[in-house]
Amino acid sequence: MQEIHSITLWGDSVMRGVVYDEQRGRYGLLPENAAERASKTLGLTLHNRSRMGCTVTKGLSIMKRDMEAGMDSQAALLEFGGNDCDYDWAAVARDPEGDHQPKTPLGLFMEQLREMVAAVRQKGMRPIITTLPPIHARRYFDFFTRGGLSRENILFWLGDIEYIYRWHERYNGAVVQTAQECGVPLIDLRDAFLSERRYEDLLCADGIHPNAKGHALIQRVLEAFGLDIQKRRPVAI
Repeated sequence: MQEIHSITLWGDSVMRGVVYDEQRGRYGLLPENAAERASKTLGLTLHNRSRMGCTVTKGLSIMKRDMEAGMDSQAALLEFGGNDCDYDWAAVARDPEGDHQPKTPLGLFMEQLREMVAAVRQKGMRPIITTLPPIHARRYFDFFTRGGLSRENILFWLGDIEYIYRWHERYNGAVVQTAQECGVPLIDLRDAFLSERRYEDLLCADGIHPNAKGHALIQRVLEAFGLDIQKRRPVAI
């Protein structure tokens, strides 16, 4: 099995280290995110190609461009789904009886995640997939409606606020299913968060981005995964 010295990460704002600064009322980056800290502990060179707001469709496009430009590592970590399952909430507020679709329909999400896995393998890299950190439905609902969107209309369309969590959970299930079907190692971030008695304490005020404590947890999970692999064969995934 090929030894791993470098890893490329394609994902969204979670792996980029984006956090919401309540005092400034805007998003910013942690000085050093979980993936960066974990890669140092494991002695790996990290190429972090994650982008805020990135869906699997955008991620696949970035991946193809990176590979065409010569981007090459022994392994690739894929982290998608949080943006894919999201809706245009302004559109929902305007038309609560309409047929609204997520940014990436579930079937297409799985199809493109499988395409990413295939592209990684074709490049001679080893794919790894992470599950989605959980969101806090009530906190997220309060956050995206704070600017004046009709809470009544959106809640009418949702049925209940916890539908936001359940819908997000379906995309996490799709990630798990894809990993199993493709025989890809899975790093279960979601279970680590849900094992905490108050996982919401690990999330920013927006209810969707892990805060500094959340990133510390992600770091521990990534390191545990890497160290477990190293025990079996030095830096091999």
